[in-house]
Amino acid sequence: MNLTNDTLAKNILRVVAYFDLFDYPLTAKQIFQFLPQNSVSTDDVNNAVARLVDSRMLYAEGGYFYLPSSNINIVQQRVENERRAKRKLAIARCVSAFIKRFPFVRAVFLTGSLSKHVSPLASDIDFMVVTAKGRLWICRTLLTAFRRIFLFGSRKFFCTNYYVTENGYLHSRQNIYTALEVATTKVVWNESAFAEFQLRNGWIKEFLPNYIPETEKNLLLSPSRSVIQRWCESLLEIFPLHRLENALMEIHRRHWQKKFHQVGNKRFEIMFMISPDTSACWSNDHQQPVLVQYHRKLSSLGLE
Repeated sequence: MNLTNDTLAKNILRVVAYFDLFDYPLTAKQIFQFLPQNSVSTDDVNNAVARLVDSRMLYAEGGYFYLPSSNINIVQQRVENERRAKRKLAIARCVSAFIKRFPFVRAVFLTGSLSKHVSPLASDIDFMVVTAKGRLWICRTLLTAFRRIFLFGSRKFFCTNYYVTENGYLHSRQNIYTALEVATTKVVWNESAFAEFQLRNGWIKEFLPNYIPETEKNLLLSPSRSVIQRWCESLLEIFPLHRLENALMEIHRRHWQKKFHQVGNKRFEIMFMISPDTSACWSNDHQQPVLVQYHRKLSSLGLE
């Protein structure tokens, strides 16, 4: 099959190649959703996929498509990870119901592998927590204290490594990696906040023009706020929280700078986002390595 003038086929291979980095075969529907090209129909994509399979440039198994160079057990692995994810999604919903009761929490989203309905054996349950403005670092400190005291520091079911206020919805790092992470984020509590999050990150359409976010109703919690939360917030407002908020942000900054002093300033800025409206801690940041591997794979396939 000659790909020289077949833009659609090349873009399909680019999509499959990206997810191959995660041993994640795609369905035809997913290929269409993640395609970096619009003005094509699902039939166009299905026909192009069929041609790629016929020419052995893609393999097909059980409705999933992957590269010939992929892990031989890639489909079985996805099926097993999906089965494991079903159990973890129920846990994630319960944990979210707990998180939403903490003071100053305004929305809870699901991120990471579980938001893509897969759960590798060693994966955590990752949450993105939206907080009230001017209270992000207080909220983070309370949730971190709970995890360290009552869960002995375990992140397995309680990994809250990304916090934003509504002013921090816009993702500053705009590339294919972050576009896919934003697109696959799932709302568990507060649909209106999630709609605003998606609206602010409309830039992902540059990378994923066919993607339409879907709310999974079975994940959603009641939209109402907890009476306990309201009571706790009223009690806490007695104290000078503005000064406490600023102090906690600087305490976190100094702690992380001391702990990761060996990585250098440039690497530190990639690993952490520290501001009044954003707190992100990606000490095992995968973004840059994934992008490097992706471009290498595209080059090996002649798709650069």
